Amino acid sequence: MTLRNRGRYKFQKGNSPVTTLILLGLLFLCLGIVVFYVIGQTSSSGPQQTAQAISQPVTETLDVLVPTQKIDTGMQLDPSMFRKETRAIVGGSANIVTSFDQLRSAYAASFIAAGEPVLLDYITSNPPLNQIQAKIPDGFRAVTMSVDSTTSVEGWARSGAKVDVMLSPTRVQKPTLTVIVQNAKVLSASRSTSGEPGASPTDPKAQTTVTLMVTGDDAAKIQLAAKSGTLSLALRGDEDTVESAQNTTIGIETILGVGTKQPTQQVQTEGKVTVGGRDYYIVAGKLLSPEEVAALNGKPQ
Repeated sequence: MTLRNRGRYKFQKGNSPVTTLILLGLLFLCLGIVVFYVIGQTSSSGPQQTAQAISQPVTETLDVLVPTQKIDTGMQLDPSMFRKETRAIVGGSANIVTSFDQLRSAYAASFIAAGEPVLLDYITSNPPLNQIQAKIPDGFRAVTMSVDSTTSVEGWARSGAKVDVMLSPTRVQKPTLTVIVQNAKVLSASRSTSGEPGASPTDPKAQTTVTLMVTGDDAAKIQLAAKSGTLSLALRGDEDTVESAQNTTIGIETILGVGTKQPTQQVQTEGKVTVGGRDYYIVAGKLLSPEEVAALNGKPQ
């Protein structure tokens, strides 16, 4: 090896650590830039993605049970009252009834609308004291009256219907009819609360019963009226809830168009004077003939 080459070798060997440090420095600089860029991207997109995840509720498709008709509070539930439908459920399905087995030996804890998914909050395993009592709100009473196929509107006055109660007194000289209760709700007919028509009695005078929901005062009216004459029902329309300001009474004279003449007050005479063999009466300081007095009393002359 020549002296010249030996010197070059020492120079390269002496500068090798410097070169290594420079390369390592560049490498760390590049890594730092990459890490800084990645952290910046993560910090800028992370909160936005989290907010989007929170703002979007969870939606799932589920087979749920819906009633085919409205169900009143206290009714015992039966799988035949429901059908299954596929619905989009938002916010979870933990409180939704999905199996017919969940309805067996269960009762409606509250009113359930037709076509709405049934929630566990709507059902209970505790039976009501009785189905009628469960339907009576505060301030109302249930009262029962005897009817036949005529007074119960041929049996159409059944559970859920609205009726007026009318009284025909028996101990009066002339027949009258008075509406004593308006817009009463029928709770049961012949002990049936289903609202379905029962068997038509063969005897139109066969007695049955109807239970009505009325106020406390109206319940007392019906009980008293039942001892005073014959009660009958008048069926209302589904949407008719208008009540007149006062109950009306009609008599046979009203139907026949015969007016009742009110008795007039008798004129009080102050004395009698005979003039020329004719009697005159003193009324309010004046002499009146018998014909004039009769006219004032409303009597035919």
